[in-house]
Amino acid sequence: MQPGPAAAPRLTHWTSDRRAALAAMTTDVKLLLGVGALVIILGLGWLTFGPRPLPYPAVLGYADGGPPPAPRPTPPPQPPFKLPWWK
Repeated sequence: MQPGPAAAPRLTHWTSDRRAALAAMTTDVKLLLGVGALVIILGLGWLTFGPRPLPYPAVLGYADGGPPPAPRPTPPPQPPFKLPWWK
């Protein structure tokens, strides 16, 4: 009887294929994954600890001041002194 191929090590609950998958990746894929993880972590940190956004203005219940008051009409012109032909 010929010996068969070596049996793959059994994966238990504590071991996984993670090491084999990481070893199979090329360097550029590892860099992309690392940079992507870094961007996600920095973005979550910015959302958590970054500056607070400006509050939104209230829309419901917002009271508009309305238009500005209309200018008062100017009185009709009067001469500085009475003239005979001025009515």
